[in-house]
Amino acid sequence: MSAIVSIGQSFLHLPILFLVRHVFDDAIPSGNSYLLALIGVTIVFLYFMNGGIALYARYVILGTVKFAIQRFRDEMLNKLYALSRTYYTQADRSRLHTNMVQDTVRVDVMTNALLGQLIPALFISVALGAVLIYLNWLLFLLMLSAVPLLFVVSKSIGKMVRQRVRALHRSFETFSRGMLFVLQMMDLTRIQSAEDYEIERQRRSLQQLRLASGHMAWLRSAYRVVQNTIVGGFGVIVLIVGGRAIATGNMTLGELLSFYAAVALLRSHLYTISSCIPQVIEGNESLSTLYSLLEIRESRPYSGTKRIAFGGKITLESVYFQYKDHPVLHDINLTICPNTTVAIVGPNGAGKSTIANLIIGFYRPQKGQLYADDYPFIELDIVDLRRYIGVVAQDPIIFPGTIWDNVAYGCPDASPQRVVQAAELATAHEFIEQLPQGYDTFVGESGVLLSGGQRQRIALARAFVRQPRLLILDEPTNHLDEVAVRQLMNNLKRLDNVPTTLIIGHDMDIASETEYIYVLQEGRIVAS
Repeated sequence: MSAIVSIGQSFLHLPILFLVRHVFDDAIPSGNSYLLALIGVTIVFLYFMNGGIALYARYVILGTVKFAIQRFRDEMLNKLYALSRTYYTQADRSRLHTNMVQDTVRVDVMTNALLGQLIPALFISVALGAVLIYLNWLLFLLMLSAVPLLFVVSKSIGKMVRQRVRALHRSFETFSRGMLFVLQMMDLTRIQSAEDYEIERQRRSLQQLRLASGHMAWLRSAYRVVQNTIVGGFGVIVLIVGGRAIATGNMTLGELLSFYAAVALLRSHLYTISSCIPQVIEGNESLSTLYSLLEIRESRPYSGTKRIAFGGKITLESVYFQYKDHPVLHDINLTICPNTTVAIVGPNGAGKSTIANLIIGFYRPQKGQLYADDYPFIELDIVDLRRYIGVVAQDPIIFPGTIWDNVAYGCPDASPQRVVQAAELATAHEFIEQLPQGYDTFVGESGVLLSGGQRQRIALARAFVRQPRLLILDEPTNHLDEVAVRQLMNNLKRLDNVPTTLIIGHDMDIASETEYIYVLQEGRIVAS
């Protein structure tokens, strides 16, 4: 599309240049006012036509570019969800955030500059070069002598631009990471009376970003100024040489002015090219960064496609698991039957939460196998299986939004009645109703406006909205007392379709409400 429009614009430039020559060689010397006016109107019309075509092409190209960038961002988003939990335990998430936001913006700017400005300008410049050869090939050769100098300048400054781009990107990543830390760790900073230290630390990154962005902006300006100076200087030389040709009778005034008009048009397009090159260099660096993320081979532990109507039975068969070189579970054999209540208890670090993470499918054991309703995990669509599983972590995940948003998250089709029933089951409905805005109450960042028990109950309600066939409660007594846990278990028992419930705890008190108890120590089941 860019090439076709550029060719069309080039053809529109031709009659303008010839009409300019006709004005000064024929219309003005002959004193023909009518002809002069007609030529003037024609030139204006051609300029308007040229502008209209350029605007239409810009509109089409922008639509194409934005669609392509959206597809690229979609691919990046899918990649983020395709990466394993192991990858995220080691990744710098603030840097990933910067890559997803800033680097995709830079790629957007680069693609827009490349397709919407650079390529059309190159095509038109080539066409104008051909016109200049036709008008006066000697003057064109004189203009062409500027190319080697422009090439040397472009190469040397372009190399510096690439170096500064890398420095700018690193500085921006540091700045982004620092601001994320400030926002997320505000309470820690205040508790530790570290405000002055943190302000000074972030000020250093701000200074580094100022210097890097300043150097980059100066290089961009220098790049444009040097190129424009070279082109402008050679334009003056052309004017002088052309003036001498007129004086000697080897060239008419109209021919010189039409040639100079073509040079002026060429100069504007060369300016466009020079202004786009730094954007292309910067965008290319960002594109390389994003492609390196897309090429990461780390993937989710399971890739099966089989879907089942999960009934709640989970089996661990001779399971061995280690994090890096640290063994966590040894030869675990465990069957959790449907509609039963099971407790896994043991000291901190025994591997209890690891069993929950294996059941969720976050990790895959190095040895042994897991089964859901006697189907091996390796055959199953784990994402679909998780739709039947409700999980309440020991540190409930609450995101900024309303209570309703948090309870209904992941179940957009849940009816209001279903949400309220889930909150009642989680013993959360009573305290929610007492709030001024009820379910529309804003919970703050990470639920900071709620107590620990309220956050736990909201997380429970979110799990119940899914109407799970398997419910995993990891350390529920962290924020709920024994009375609340007992009430919760009684509510579960009154359900028509009781879910399989797995409770993870560090003491035996929680086990009094369960049917089966497994004691875990140092990654082994030592009693049941």
